[in-house]
Amino acid sequence: MARKPKSEGTASAGPAPCDASAFLSPLSGRFAFLAGLLAFCAGYCARQPPPLPKSADAVDAAPAYKVDAWSFSTHPTMAGDGFNWTQLSMSRAGNFPPGGYKQYTAEQVREKGAMWVWHTTFARSIPAVITGLAQELSDELSTWDVDTMRRKWGQKDVMVAFSPDKYFQRGWLIDNKTGRRLRAPHRQRMLVDSYLDEVLAGRQDEHIAVQQSPHRDLSEFGLPNSPPLLEDLVKPTLQATNLWVATPPKTSVLHYDWQDSVLLQLSGSKRFTVIDPARLHTAYPCVMQMESYVRVAPGVFETRIVDREIDNFPLVNVSHPDFERFPLFKDAHVMTIDVPAGAALILPAYWYHQVESFAEPGKFSVALNYWFQGHSLATRLYRTLRENVFLNCTLPAMPGELHPCRDSRLRD
Repeated sequence: MARKPKSEGTASAGPAPCDASAFLSPLSGRFAFLAGLLAFCAGYCARQPPPLPKSADAVDAAPAYKVDAWSFSTHPTMAGDGFNWTQLSMSRAGNFPPGGYKQYTAEQVREKGAMWVWHTTFARSIPAVITGLAQELSDELSTWDVDTMRRKWGQKDVMVAFSPDKYFQRGWLIDNKTGRRLRAPHRQRMLVDSYLDEVLAGRQDEHIAVQQSPHRDLSEFGLPNSPPLLEDLVKPTLQATNLWVATPPKTSVLHYDWQDSVLLQLSGSKRFTVIDPARLHTAYPCVMQMESYVRVAPGVFETRIVDREIDNFPLVNVSHPDFERFPLFKDAHVMTIDVPAGAALILPAYWYHQVESFAEPGKFSVALNYWFQGHSLATRLYRTLRENVFLNCTLPAMPGELHPCRDSRLRD
């Protein structure tokens, strides 16, 4: 269903319709507070406290203890361990360590447990890198070349994406009447053997990757169905497990996921450029119609409309931001996180991220990620913000005006 544009009132004063910041700046302040309040109330009010103990002599006796309101929240100890939920939308900078993201070791996770990871990362919506969490798997897969992968996985079925360039998704303004669309890569299932044949063909007019290949049982690949040491955190609400295999250059452009994620980097490395969702309006979130490439022959693509709107790809080009078009991006909280082989990335829901994959010549960047629903207060807050702060790029431009979702001059 097409989304209706947000009402901007009847006053004649204000920025011109083609100024994208006009769609967002009036909303950011009021929604940051209201969404936080709504998100907290939704989580608190949905929980039923246990029955209060009653005197043995009288049914109507006063409670024998005082109820701690925090005990029914999603984070029962937040009142005593220094966590302040208002920091999610206000003085949030105090939650971040030097460098912007947390850095743990597998030994720390083994000692303190999976829920310690939850409370210090997902509950606060702070990313983390855990070194060594996938080291045993990485020690093996990092040695694989094409022949080894063919021998080990050749007859396994995977989802493969084909793109005319290294950017496997990209937004385009079709015209002022049609609006902006997101072009997704051609996807098809094939054997790993066939994927490797396509890689070895070495075509310059298309790029190929095993991208977000879903698998219910990764054990057929000799891989774990949940991340080591974090099984108790992920398994209860696990939604998807995905395999990623690529040879560089390979870039997944800026977007967010609706789920919390644990990514294991098994060989090669990845670089994540991420944006804190507490300032998600600075990336100019938008809604676009989706279209897909169709690979009609090697290196030859057509496009077709998909009956779907997509809202997790923003307008900002994080590699080459156009501050004249998108002035709010100057206030974005942007970080770069490198994930080496053997490490894991903890990435809470709604963090915008752009991902570049790297590998040595003749080797592969191989990763797994696990999507699950943590249902933290942070996730509820950012979901509420995201549903209320966006540009509708499916609408036509105003007569005589440039389209607010037009391509940036710095597109690549």
